[in-house]
Amino acid sequence: MWKWSVRRWAGARVNTSRKQLTIISVGSKHLSTARISLSKVRNIGIIAHIDAGKTTTTERMLYYAGISKHIGDVDTGDTVTDFLEQERSRGITIQSAAISFPWRDSFAINLIDTPGHIDFTFEVIRALKVIDSCVVILDAVAGVEAQTEKVWKQSKSKPKICFINKMDRMGASFNHTVNDLINKFMKGTTTKPVLVNIPYYKKQPASNDYIFQGVIDVINGKRLTWNSENPDEIMVDDLDSTSLEQCNRCKESMIETLTEYDEDLVQHFLEEAEGDYSKVSAQSLNTSIRKLTMKNMIVPILCGASFKNIGIQPLLDAVVNYLPSPIEAELPELNDKNVPMKYDPKVGCLVNNNKNLCIALAFKVITDPIRGKQIFVRIYSGTLNSGNTVYNSTTGEKFKLGKLLVPHAGTSQPVNVLTAGQIGLLTGSTVESNISTGDTLITHSSKKDGLKSLNKKKELTLKINSIFIPPPVFGVSIEPRTLSNKKSMEDALSTLITEDPSLSISQNEETGQTVLNGMGELHLEIAKDRLVNDLKADVEFGQLMVSYKETINSETNVETYESDNGYKFSLSVFPNADALPNCIRYPIGINDNYLIMEKNGKWDKEWKCQVSLESILNSIIASCIVGLQRGGKLANFPLYACSIKINSDWSVPPDIETPQEILKITRNLIVKALNDLPPDKYVLLEPIMNLDLTIPQSDVGTVLQDLTGARKAQILSIEDESSPAISGTPSFNSSENNDRIYIPSDVITTLHATQDKRKTQDTNCNIRKIIKAKVPLKEITAYTNKLRSLSQGRGEFNIEYSGMEKVTNDRLQSILHDL
Repeated sequence: MWKWSVRRWAGARVNTSRKQLTIISVGSKHLSTARISLSKVRNIGIIAHIDAGKTTTTERMLYYAGISKHIGDVDTGDTVTDFLEQERSRGITIQSAAISFPWRDSFAINLIDTPGHIDFTFEVIRALKVIDSCVVILDAVAGVEAQTEKVWKQSKSKPKICFINKMDRMGASFNHTVNDLINKFMKGTTTKPVLVNIPYYKKQPASNDYIFQGVIDVINGKRLTWNSENPDEIMVDDLDSTSLEQCNRCKESMIETLTEYDEDLVQHFLEEAEGDYSKVSAQSLNTSIRKLTMKNMIVPILCGASFKNIGIQPLLDAVVNYLPSPIEAELPELNDKNVPMKYDPKVGCLVNNNKNLCIALAFKVITDPIRGKQIFVRIYSGTLNSGNTVYNSTTGEKFKLGKLLVPHAGTSQPVNVLTAGQIGLLTGSTVESNISTGDTLITHSSKKDGLKSLNKKKELTLKINSIFIPPPVFGVSIEPRTLSNKKSMEDALSTLITEDPSLSISQNEETGQTVLNGMGELHLEIAKDRLVNDLKADVEFGQLMVSYKETINSETNVETYESDNGYKFSLSVFPNADALPNCIRYPIGINDNYLIMEKNGKWDKEWKCQVSLESILNSIIASCIVGLQRGGKLANFPLYACSIKINSDWSVPPDIETPQEILKITRNLIVKALNDLPPDKYVLLEPIMNLDLTIPQSDVGTVLQDLTGARKAQILSIEDESSPAISGTPSFNSSENNDRIYIPSDVITTLHATQDKRKTQDTNCNIRKIIKAKVPLKEITAYTNKLRSLSQGRGEFNIEYSGMEKVTNDRLQSILHDL
C-alpha cells in the first residue's frame, strides 16, 4: 500500500523511491500564472443544478491546491467563493466567483464557480462566454436535474468533464446517473462517456454493509481511498479480485470507445500492446482521452464525495490532463469574420497576424467597498499592461488603465501584467465610467500608448460578439420613502444593474412608477436585499408582478428630420424580420430589439468628423432604448422584438463636437413614429415558461386537468421517469447501455435496501411520470402550494423561460383589467 500524506498535492515534489511518499518541498501557491506557459493554463467553469455540490467541490480544490488553509463549509458560511452575505446566509451561490490557483507545480487553473439556481442563469451565460471548458457536477442521488440539462445545452460547444458527487449519500447511484447522462445528452449523438474512475465500496465487518470510501482508478488499475479523519491522506492499493474484474471490464470498454475515434490508439493497441487490453499504456489512454475530449467526442466521468474530501485530487488531475488550454480552445467570435485568427503559443489568439494586438472582453462588473468599481476581463490575445492606453471598441472611448489584479473570490492580488488566457481585474477611476459588461478592449501589447500603430479600420473596430442577456420575466415597483431619497435610490439602482445587466429598470411615463425587473422571484428578492442592506437605499417595494411587453404588428411611417446645419435622419420602426440586404444590425438592450443601419459610403471611407463613428452609433442606440422603453399603447409596457431602421441618407455636420444633438433628433423621430401608429397595431406579449413536472402516476389525471383547465397549459409530452439500475446482490454485476458501454452496477447497501423497501410499499409512488408543458408565467405563479395539494406533497416541478408570446384574445381583457 502507498500512503500519500501530501497536504499540498498540487505543488509538492515527492520522493517515489520508497512506497511511503514524502514531501520534499511545497511552493505552488506562490506560482505566478504570468510565468506559466499558455499550454499549462486551464480556464474552467463549474456548472450544475442547485445543491449538487459545486461550491463544496470548489472549496476542496482550493484546499488541496494550497490556496486556503482550512476547508470552507457552505453550512457554516466560511467559504472562499461564496463570500457575499446573502450567499452565506442562504447557503447558495448567487453570483459567479472567479479564482486562480496552481496545480501540480506547473499548471494554472482559472476557475469560475457559477450559481445553480435558474434565477441566476445570466451568471452562467457570462461565465460560459469566457471559459474554455466545464466541469459538470452531478448529484449521485438525484441524477441529471433540470438546471443540469439547461447548462449542458448552454455549454454544448465546450469540452466537459463530469464529476458524480455525493456518492456517500443514501440512494446514491453511479449506474443510474451515468445512464441518465447517456439518455439525456448523448443518445443520438456521436459523444460517448468514458469512465476514468468508478466507486469503491468497503464492507463493514460489524454490519456487513458497504460504505463508499474511494475510487478505482481505471487507467492505472489502483484503488484510492481517503482517510475520514485526515483529509490530507490518500491510500493507494492494488486491487482485490472483485475490483480488478470491474476495473478490467471498464478499461476494455474505455479502449473500445476510444478506438472508435482515435486511429493512433488503434495502432498502439495492435502493435505495441499486441492486441492485449492490459498492455495498453496509461500514457496512451490519457493522450487519447485528452484529444477526444477537446473534440467533444467523449466526456470523461469521475466520481467522489466532496463533503468527505473523496475524489478531488483525481478530478483536478483530469482538469489539467484532459481539458484544453487557451491555445487549444474555441476561437472567440468576432464581429468581422474576415479577419484572420489562429492560435500562437506565445500571444494566444493571433488576430490579423499582429503579435502586438491585445484583445480582452469585459464580462463582469463588481463594486468593491474599498477599491470601487472593478471590471473582470478575459485576455484573448497579447498582453495587457498596467498604465496602457486602451480603446473600447464597443463605445469608441479611449482611456488609460489603472492597477491590474488577479481575482481570488472576495479578495485579489495586484499584478503588473495580464497575459493571454488569464482572467483578471481592472481597477481605477478611469475604468468606472468607460467599461460595461460585454465591452471589447483593444490595446498595444508592448507600447503604453501604442494605439496609433494599430490598424484603425481593421483592428480598432474589432468586437467580440456581445454577451446574450435574457429578458426579465418578473418585476417589482420601487419608490423612495421621501423625495430626498430619490437620488440615492437612482444611484443604487444604477450600481445594481451595472453589476447585473439581467436586472433592468422600466418607468411608466404616465404614472411615473419605477419598476425593477428580474429573472425570477429569488433574483428580485436578492436584488431588494442588496439595495437596502448593501447599497443603503431607503426605498419601498410593491408586489411582485409579471413582466409583460408590447410589440407592433406593422411598420410605422418613415419619419424624417433635416436641418440647415447638416443634420439629416430618416427612420421607421417595424416588427423584427430576417436580415435585410446592405444593412448592419445592432442589438438594443435586453428586449430583442435591433437598430438597422443602411450601409452607405460613410462605412467605407475615412471618417472625417471629430466625434467617432462609434460614439454616434452609441448615441443612436441610446435613443432607441429610450424610445422603445416608453412603451406601447395598450398598457405602456416596453416594446419588444422591434427594429428601428435608419435610412442610408443620414448625415451629420463635419464639425460636430458631441453626439447629444443626434440622440435628441433620433429619439424624437422614434417617439413620433410610434405615436402615429394606431392602437390596434400594438400587441400584448407575456412570458411563456417551459414546465417540467415529476409526479406519481396516480396523480397524473388530476394534475393534467388543473394544467389544461385553470392554467391554460399546452401539454408537450408525458414520459416515464427513468429509475436507478441497482443490482440485487453485492457482487458488482454489470450493465451495458445501447452503445455497449460497460457501467458497473451499484452495490446494495443497507441504506439502499431500506430506501427501496420503503418505495415499494406504494406501487403508485414507485411509478412516476414527467409532464412537459408550456404555460403562461402568470398562471404558474404560486404553483408550489397547489401542486403540493394535488400530489399529496409528492410532486416537484421546474420552470424555465421559453419566450414571449402573444396573449390570447380570451385572456387579454382580464389581464389588462388586473393591471
